[in-house]
Amino acid sequence: MGFSWYPGHMAKAVSQIKQSMKLIDVVIEILDARAPRSTENREFAEAVGNKPRIVVLNKADLADPVATRAWVDCYTEAGICAVPTNCRTGEGVAEVIAAASAAAKAGAGPDVQRGPSRVRFRTAVLGIPNVGKSSFINRAAKRARVKTGDRPGVTRAKQWIVIDRNLEMLDTPGIMPPRVDDRGVWFALAALGCLDESIYDVEALATGLIARLDSVGLAAYRSRYGVCEGCADPHEALKHVARSRGCMMAGGELDMARAADILVRDFRSGKLGRATLEMP
Repeated sequence: MGFSWYPGHMAKAVSQIKQSMKLIDVVIEILDARAPRSTENREFAEAVGNKPRIVVLNKADLADPVATRAWVDCYTEAGICAVPTNCRTGEGVAEVIAAASAAAKAGAGPDVQRGPSRVRFRTAVLGIPNVGKSSFINRAAKRARVKTGDRPGVTRAKQWIVIDRNLEMLDTPGIMPPRVDDRGVWFALAALGCLDESIYDVEALATGLIARLDSVGLAAYRSRYGVCEGCADPHEALKHVARSRGCMMAGGELDMARAADILVRDFRSGKLGRATLEMP
């Protein structure tokens, strides 16, 4: 069974990206460092063609640093420059800009349209929803030029952003692949907030996250919510979350949906520890 979330504006955006490539010198693809494989959209490969590509492993401050290093090494072995970033603080952004400028200068070919007025190199910033494209561009421009948000789908249309006298960026909408057939990828996308909340069950996601945290030895959630060491059932652990956070409904019944939402949001913000959901 495949999963799909592909609003009409995304299909239009893919077409626009393909058309824009003749103007682009280098592509910057933003991934979430906690799940680079799952947050990579393979649909971009056809649109981008042979343009130079810089991979940004954003939100690296929320990921396991050892795992992030392994991902950087993996991309390096494949001949791709990958840079960990934290767009909330700006860490790594200057390194990405430097790498993109170098790649643009080295890889500019005859297919790129240039003229007397073409004084800046141009990059396209691509990524799926909610990986931090707009935050990256705002950091690169050193001012708020595009809207940001903690939900997917904030950017709906492409726009050019002047970074400095040498560099211009094309901001594009977050684009999901038309289908996701891998349940592990769907889980990662939901856990990281890349999907609309209306298309997954938050309680199932929360229990899955608890099981994943236990499997990688991240026990910070137990002390945070008062989950005893002997509790091995994710559903029972979620009940501890509900009790510790006062998630109660009329009649004294536990509000499991609210507890699940609290745990998922705590995971996304890093309050449950630095966690990577997949290794190279």
